[in-house]
Amino acid sequence: MKVLVPATTTNLGAGFDVFGLALDLFNEVEFSFDTKETTIESTGKYASDLKDHNLFFEVFRFFERKTGYRVPPVRIKQTCNIPVSSGLGSSAAVIVAALHIANEGTGRNLSREDLMKLAVELEGHPDNVVPAFTGGLVVCYQNGSHLDFEKFEIDLSLTFFVPNFSMCTNEMRKILPEKVPFEDAVFNIKNSCQFLAKIAAGKIKEALKYVGDRLHQNYRINGNKKMKEFVEAILSKNPEYWFVSGSGPSVCSNINDFEGIPYLKDVLKLRVNNRGMIVSE
Repeated sequence: MKVLVPATTTNLGAGFDVFGLALDLFNEVEFSFDTKETTIESTGKYASDLKDHNLFFEVFRFFERKTGYRVPPVRIKQTCNIPVSSGLGSSAAVIVAALHIANEGTGRNLSREDLMKLAVELEGHPDNVVPAFTGGLVVCYQNGSHLDFEKFEIDLSLTFFVPNFSMCTNEMRKILPEKVPFEDAVFNIKNSCQFLAKIAAGKIKEALKYVGDRLHQNYRINGNKKMKEFVEAILSKNPEYWFVSGSGPSVCSNINDFEGIPYLKDVLKLRVNNRGMIVSE
């Protein structure tokens, strides 16, 4: 059996912890239960960037605690096509794949919605894992255990600039302030509402004019010297729009001149994936 889980980008600037978008780049995970011991093999472009496979085991144990079902031994082979720790949902892809595998191995007792709630609880926020399941642009709402979202199917291509350094999501969240100026909050509300209004009106490219942010990006950028140099180089190209993908360090922008951008490792031109996770026998 095989499951393909898409990369995701979140926040999209103004929509902090609310907007998530699935992309047409997939981690491919083949698995079978004809084994006596759980083994995980990783191949693909970004396999060498993985530190370990502990997240798979962490998800399996979490699934067992929450459901009471025991995940049987499983042989896993994953092809790592999503950059690791780069703000493109590599951890969310593992969580979603591992939950699917656990559910398959224990009799398919949980619905997609059940798995989604487990993924959100484990990840801590919904904007990566929900679009990985559903595809498309997702507007998420989470309040305690209550999860709600709406999905928009859109036709859009985006370019992501991936640097050769990584950033830890948890560490980047610690940098964020507990309070922000009132005018900064209003700025983000205006932009996020106008972004969604353009999406709802079918004016997809116009929506990208409203990704400006004052709640989180500057704190993350200024908290890392390499990140600051990386973003400043991109901004020096006078892009029409830009935003940090997730908690970084990848940046989405529409620049065509890559010369002189320090730390640049990959340039990924990706379309929105409106299908989400793909499962095949």
